[in-house]
Order: sequence, then C-alpha cells, then structure tokens
Amino acid sequence: MKLLKFKLPQFNTLSIIFAIILLVTAMTWIVPSGSYDRVLTDGREVVVAGTYHAVEANPQGVFDVLKAPITGFENTALVIAFLLIIGGVLAVVEKTGAITAGIKEASNFFGKKPQFKFLFIPMGIIIFSLCGATFGMCEETLIFIPILIPLALSLGYDSAIGTAIPFVGAGVGFAAAFTNPFTVGIAQGIAQVPLYSGLGYRLIVWAVCTAVVITFLMLYARKITKDPTKSLTYEYDQAKRKELGMNNDSQKITTRQKLVLIAFGLGMITLVCGVLKPQLCDFIKGFTGLDLMTLLHLENSGWYITEIAALFLGVGFLAAILGGLNMSQFTDSFFDGVRGMASIAITLCFAQAIVLIAQNGQILDTLLNFMSKGISKLHPICASWAAMILQTVIDFFIPSGSSKAVLTMPILAPLADLIGITRQTMVLSFQLGGSWLNMIFPTDPVTIAAIGFANIAFAKWLKWLAPLLIVMYLLSFAALVPPYFMNW
Repeated sequence: MKLLKFKLPQFNTLSIIFAIILLVTAMTWIVPSGSYDRVLTDGREVVVAGTYHAVEANPQGVFDVLKAPITGFENTALVIAFLLIIGGVLAVVEKTGAITAGIKEASNFFGKKPQFKFLFIPMGIIIFSLCGATFGMCEETLIFIPILIPLALSLGYDSAIGTAIPFVGAGVGFAAAFTNPFTVGIAQGIAQVPLYSGLGYRLIVWAVCTAVVITFLMLYARKITKDPTKSLTYEYDQAKRKELGMNNDSQKITTRQKLVLIAFGLGMITLVCGVLKPQLCDFIKGFTGLDLMTLLHLENSGWYITEIAALFLGVGFLAAILGGLNMSQFTDSFFDGVRGMASIAITLCFAQAIVLIAQNGQILDTLLNFMSKGISKLHPICASWAAMILQTVIDFFIPSGSSKAVLTMPILAPLADLIGITRQTMVLSFQLGGSWLNMIFPTDPVTIAAIGFANIAFAKWLKWLAPLLIVMYLLSFAALVPPYFMNW
C-alpha cells in the first residue's frame, strides 16, 4: 500500500490575502463594535477624544465578504488607473528600444568606471529616502521601479535591488521623515506643536535609519554578486535578462532612442516639480518676490495620482512620436503593457477588501480605544513604545499616513500630557510605528504593486525584508528613549 504524499500549498500573494480576509471577517464577529465621534477640521474628518461609544454590531457575512473586493475596486480605481497607464506607457517606451539601449549605455559607463557602480545603491537609497522624508514620496516610486530593475540587472544585481532602491528607499524616508507633510505636518498640527519643530533630532533618526537600509542592501548585493542563485528573484531575472536582450552587445543606441530617453527624463523632472509645486513657488516668491501661484493661476497644492498619470500618458504619446512608432505599434504595445498590470490590479481589489471588512464591521475604533487605555497605565518610555505598536496595528488597516494621523493623534496627543511624555515624542511614535511595516503589509496598494513589478511572491518578499524591519523596529524603540530624558 502506497503512502499518501501531501504537498504543502504554494502561498502566493493572493492566497495570503484570502486568508487575512477570513481572519478579519472572524474578528468582526468577536471584537465589539464601537465608534468615536468625528468633526470636520480643515477639510478632514478628525476623531474627537473621549467620545468612544458602543454601536450596534455589524458582523460581516458571506455576501458582505464577496462584495468587498468589488467595492475595493471603487476605492482603488484611481490607483489602478495609474498602474494601467504606467504599464501601457512603459511598454510603449520599451517598444522603441530606448530603455534597453539606455540600460546598455549605462552598463558600459559603470563597466568603464567601476567606482561609480559602488555608489549605485547608496546614492539611490539616499535620493529616494530624501524624497520620502521631505515631501512624502510613495505612489511615485512605482514609476521608477520598472526602470531601475533592468538597470540593476545590467550591473549584476537583481530585481529585488531594483525594487528596493526606490520603494524601500522612499519607505525609510517616509518612516523617519523630518518634513513629510502627510505624517509630520498633519500630526504636529493636530498635536498643536510648532510645524516641523524638532528637526535636529529627526534628522539624526533619518540619517541612522537610512544608513542601516544602505548597509542591508549592500550586504545582500555582495552575496548575490558572489552567488547569483541566492537571489530572491533568480529565476525571474534569468528570463528578464533574455527578454531585454542584455547579452546582445551589437545594438547601439540610435538618435531616436536618445530623444525618447531625453523626453522621459524631462517628464520625470516635471513630475518632481509638479509634486513640489507649492514648496517651489514659495521658494521662488521668497527669493525673487514673484508670486507664481497668482501669476499663473495655479492651485495651491502639489500633484497627485491624477496629474502624474496625465503627465506620464503625455510622455507615452511623445515617446511614440519620437521613437517612430506608427499608430498600430503604439496601441498594440500600450495594451500589452496594460494587460501586464491586470493581475496586480485584481490583487489590489482583494487587498482593499481587508480594510473594508474591518471598517464595515466597526472594529477599528474599538481596537484604538482598547489600546489607548492600556497605554495610559505604562511608564512614559514604555508608553511611547506602546503608542508605536498601536500605530502599527492601525497601519495594517489604514496604510495612509494622513488618515492614521486624523484617526489617532486627537486621542494620543492629549494622552501624552497625562503619561509624562511630550507631544513631540508622541508624533515621533506615530510616524515610526505607522510606516515601517507598510513595506510588507498586503493592505498597502503600493506594496502589492511594487513587488508585482518584480514578480516577487509576497511570502518571499516578507521573508527577505523581515530581518531589516525587525532591526528598524528595534532601532525605533531606541530612538524614543532619548526624547524622554531630553524632554524633547
């Protein structure tokens, strides 16, 4: 008689999300439902401290769960449209051959000057970390990942490095930010501390955290350089190199391809200027006295997904013209790129379902109320740690930094006065606890999209990044100790 052989299931990203959906659904049957009152302040719904009350239970049933991904599509439609356009435009640019030719030129440059290759990872991390720390770069990283993956491959690295430089780089800056308006700005405003105060200590935290991320990636890069089979994306990278024709050295970059790359580069510069529009206009006004906002009738806000997607679509049209593509070549390649994004888009819908089930089950405010009460009984340093952990729990359900700020800071800011820590320290607890694990939480659409570009299974990404995030979390605990003794 033959023994039955059991094979463990392969846990891809979507299957893990399904499991989390079932778990959160079960929580809506167990965790009591409750809610805080909310008021409209500066265009945002802000929680009112001390108003928590029980509400009628709303456990989620089978049909509620089945509807959640559909509603999730509605909530993430803008992000999905953004991803589809990115996929389509990049496919058009690839069709011109400009990306492959440009990567080969860059590879030749680094080959002739190997000292610059050493700077590829640290300089890349520093640049994207600064973007995350200053203006809160997040979704914008998705544009750079498909570009940096082939560049990393050409230098002997892998797709994980190409993904991590923009995504983890911006992530560490976002977590340890010093002027990020979506976290530090909003949280300090709610906590009623001077805007962007405490800059000196935040700069130290940012520098240390960024250095740790650089060290982690450099050690990983050295390991896969010695033995490529240890790469997180070894099989995928083999096929990717073949697809990009990296072994074909006969092809030279053409004038048309140079023009496409110039247009693409100018588009990226325009993107940064658009995102930083208010800051740039204020700088120009302070330096020259010229009020561009009034002169050009500009809105007093930076670009977001809609504007960035529109810019990228324009870059796609321009690349097709400069690259000499006819209408059929343009449309065929564009739709090929769109189809390549379909699986990521569907995964985003199901990931959003987790958040919707928790919100409809009205268990988030209950968790916030329960944990905030527990914090009040702890030593001040331990309380700042507990506040950081609370932010991580909330972060799983609400990845948005600004949304977490308006939900948690109205409760935690006055609580800081009672437990013996400064409101400035509570803001630091908020930004550190509410950002690190975004890089591995499947409820964050940017995370799902980022690893989707490199075809990295969620379980593999989690296993690879977990050691770094454990170190960053412990480092964050340490960073909350000096403020207590400094009365920061």
